[in-house]
Amino acid sequence: MRSCATILLTAALLLSLTACKKSAPKQERTAIPVQVMVVDTVAGGMTRTYVGEVEENLSVSASFPTGGRVERVYVHEGDRVRAGQILATVNSATAQNAYNSAKASLEQAEDAYKRLKKVYDQGSLAEVKWVEMETTLEKARSLEQIARKQLEDCTLTAPVAGVVGSCNAKAGGSLLPGEPAVTILDMGSVSVTFSVPESEISTVNVGDMACVCIPALDNRTMTGRISDRSVSASRVSHSYQVKIAFPNTDKSLLPGMVCKVLLNQSDNQGYVVPAKCVQTRPEGLSVWVVENGRAQHRLITSSDFVANGVLISSGLHPGDTVITAGMDKLYLNAELRIEN
Repeated sequence: MRSCATILLTAALLLSLTACKKSAPKQERTAIPVQVMVVDTVAGGMTRTYVGEVEENLSVSASFPTGGRVERVYVHEGDRVRAGQILATVNSATAQNAYNSAKASLEQAEDAYKRLKKVYDQGSLAEVKWVEMETTLEKARSLEQIARKQLEDCTLTAPVAGVVGSCNAKAGGSLLPGEPAVTILDMGSVSVTFSVPESEISTVNVGDMACVCIPALDNRTMTGRISDRSVSASRVSHSYQVKIAFPNTDKSLLPGMVCKVLLNQSDNQGYVVPAKCVQTRPEGLSVWVVENGRAQHRLITSSDFVANGVLISSGLHPGDTVITAGMDKLYLNAELRIEN
């Protein structure tokens, strides 16, 4: 009888459990909505963009060695000048008087030299007197040359051909000795100068090709090679100055024009994905990818940041589907619903 009761009790328990299972609602996992992108090879590598400025290759400051009051100015900013052209003059009255005195002393010394030479040739003049005469003549010549140079310095001429960049000389004003009066720019060729951060300077080399776009000239585009790269960084910005030389035959490129510089780093090949896709994990960087309709982790290696995302050098393959939105709800092997 006990065995029968036990069997009946067990059967009753099994029936009750079965009834509970049938009454409990069935929980189904819903697919997580995500957005994706299919990666492809970056054919041209990575392009970096910098802001540059047009600069003249040669700038010469012309000044009066002796200074003085400016009498006349013959040029203005933007004028084209040739080498030797008169730019400005200062008052030359003092210099002219000094030259006249030195010239008269030289003429007197030359006349005395001619007279004494006849006496010296006849042997009637002591050697010491003749040496004194030669010394006096040489001193007079030197003083005359100094005075003539000071008089010539009252007229400022262009040392090179170019364009007047700035003119500080004003008629009636005074200039100190050596103070820049006129600045002449050589516009036959110019350079585009831009700054490269120290983290990127190792990828920039002399001879690399670059593309320059100048908005001031209707977005005129030019290509050139890097001609110079500084070896010391700015202590403030920790960046290096890089220059690209361009011919300026039509003189359309003017100093100060702002331009955009594009450098193509063709050595860096890989796949570009949005920066928000890359996650940091203890084992390294990773992205979520779609495999057989489910979410999977993929470890990657990033080589650099680019304008439209992160450049992935390893870990991805052509045709891989990378999840770009909805990553916050993902878990391993999660079922996905693509909403692109």
